[in-house]
Amino acid sequence: MTVRALQAQKALHVESGVTLASAGREDVILQLGAHTLLIAVESGVSRIRFTLPAAPRWDDNGEPLPPELAGNLRGIITEIARFWEQEPEFEIACR
Repeated sequence: MTVRALQAQKALHVESGVTLASAGREDVILQLGAHTLLIAVESGVSRIRFTLPAAPRWDDNGEPLPPELAGNLRGIITEIARFWEQEPEFEIACR
C-alpha cells in the first residue's frame, strides 16, 4: 500500500504526494503542495461517500487539477479510504 498516516485523520498517498485530511464532519481536504480541493463526504458504518466535482479545480486559484491527478483522483482517494478502513463510494456533483 502506498499510504502513510501523518496524523489521526490525515494521510499521505506516497506515489502522488497527495494528502487527504478530515476538514470537519462533512468535508475532507485534498492537498498537493500549496494547492487544496475541498471534497464533500458522507460517512456511514465502514463506508464513506465522496462527492467529486465533474471538472475538479483547485480551490486556491481556480485552475484545473493536472490531468494526471484528475484522471487518478478516484484511485488515490480509494487507497486512502481503504487505509482508513472505509469502503469508498463516489458521486459526481451536479454543478
